[in-house]
Amino acid sequence: MKIAANNPNPLTTVLQQQQKLSQQLATGKRINNAADDAAGLQIANRLSSNINAQQQGQRNLADGVAFARVYDQALQGVNDNLLELERLTIASGNGIYSAADRNALQAEANGYLANIQQGLTAEFAGKALFSDSTLAFNAGESTLSLQTQDVGSALTDQNIFNLDLTDANATATNLTAVRTAVEQVTGFQATTGAAINSLQSASRSVSGQEVATAAARSRIADLDFAKASSDRAANSILTQSATNVAMQARVSAEQALSLLG
Repeated sequence: MKIAANNPNPLTTVLQQQQKLSQQLATGKRINNAADDAAGLQIANRLSSNINAQQQGQRNLADGVAFARVYDQALQGVNDNLLELERLTIASGNGIYSAADRNALQAEANGYLANIQQGLTAEFAGKALFSDSTLAFNAGESTLSLQTQDVGSALTDQNIFNLDLTDANATATNLTAVRTAVEQVTGFQATTGAAINSLQSASRSVSGQEVATAAARSRIADLDFAKASSDRAANSILTQSATNVAMQARVSAEQALSLLG
């Protein structure tokens, strides 16, 4: 006699499906473990890794923009003082000024020079602003750089800190030094401005990539609530029907055994 293999219990199958739907609705995820969709889980995890990198990249770039803006403002502070020194240098060329007048100009100039020296000690999060260095900011898939300059050395090379306005014969030399220093600092600002634009542009690009990547992951891993709710309602009906059938089958079997007994 041939013995057929038992078919899976329909009620068990329906209950397992109901449990799976309940878990998906509770978590909001279509994939809760590898058994749900092994290939989908692998892709979703890889996309999650990309999203994490993109989010951190945006934070790195935001720090870079913040540093660059503070650096730019510090450069502007130096430039403002240099422009005042230029004004005083031109004033020192006034032939009617006495020695006392020139000493007064020098005293005022010394105040602006002190402001510059104080500004050159500025820091951002403990990092000196004015040093010859290249700061790298990783954006996740690429790295952008910001170049900072040792402005103090550049000004020292122009002999700015030894500016002498008491000597009427040194006006032309002093003016050349100050104007050269202004051009240098302005050039540093231009380079910094370009770097800020690059960092902001990269940040916008990475943000767009993150949105697109998150959407792709959602399509793979997240649950379609409308469909899952509909499936659960239909499955509930199947569960009730399978339960009734199982109960009827049990009653029929018990009746048959009672008759045989």
